[in-house]
Amino acid sequence: MNTTGGRVLVVDDDAASRELLEVRLSALKCEVAMAADGREALSAIRREMPTLALLDLQMPGIDGMEVLRALRRDGIDLPVIVITAHGTIESAVEAMKEGAYDFILKPFDPKHLEIVVRKALEREGLKREVEVLTEEVDRRYHLVVGKSTRMNEAVETAKKAAASKSTVLLLGESGTGKEIFARSINGWSERKEMPFIPINCIGLSKELLESELFGHEKGAFTGA
Repeated sequence: MNTTGGRVLVVDDDAASRELLEVRLSALKCEVAMAADGREALSAIRREMPTLALLDLQMPGIDGMEVLRALRRDGIDLPVIVITAHGTIESAVEAMKEGAYDFILKPFDPKHLEIVVRKALEREGLKREVEVLTEEVDRRYHLVVGKSTRMNEAVETAKKAAASKSTVLLLGESGTGKEIFARSINGWSERKEMPFIPINCIGLSKELLESELFGHEKGAFTGA
C-alpha cells in the first residue's frame, strides 16, 4: 500500500515514545518533526504548518487537550491524532469532541498506527486537492468586472436575474463572455449548489437540438 507522505509533527513529553513514532513514521516516508510539550507544539504548528499532528494528551504544562482547544480557538484546521494510554479512553473521546481526527493507544500497535496515519494523510490530501480545484474553478470562471458603466450595468442586471426564478437568455457574439456570465448567475443564485451543465448548441443539429435539451418520448423519431 502506498503512503500519501506528508510532514508529521509528533508531540509527546516521553523521549522514547517520540523516537519510536519517528521510526514508524519515517518508514511510511513521512517527514517527521518533534515537540516535547504543548508550548513547543503550538509554536511549531504556527511557524510551519504540518500535514498531520500526533498529540499526547497527558503532558506537563500545556497538555494535549489545551493544544486542541487552542487550535480550534485560532481557527487552525489541522488533523490531529491523539495519543492516550490504556484507561483514558474517555479523555480520547473528549478530545475527538474538541476536533481530534482519531486516537491511538499506548503501547502502539504498529499496524493500527500505520492504518490510522495513512487514512488521516490520505483524507487531508484529498481535502487539499478539492481546495485547489475549487480555487482553480473560481479563478477560471470568476466574473471579471470592468470599470465601464455598461459593464457595471450588465453585472447588476445579471445579479437581478440570479435572484429570480425566471429563465435567462444571454445574447452576444462568440468570445464576449456569455458562459462566464451564465456561471456567475448560477453562482449568485439559490441554485448554486446544483450542477451547472454547459452545452455547446453549435455542435447539435437543428433537428436534434430540442430533443437534446428537453428530451423525447421513445419512438418520437427514427432511432429514438
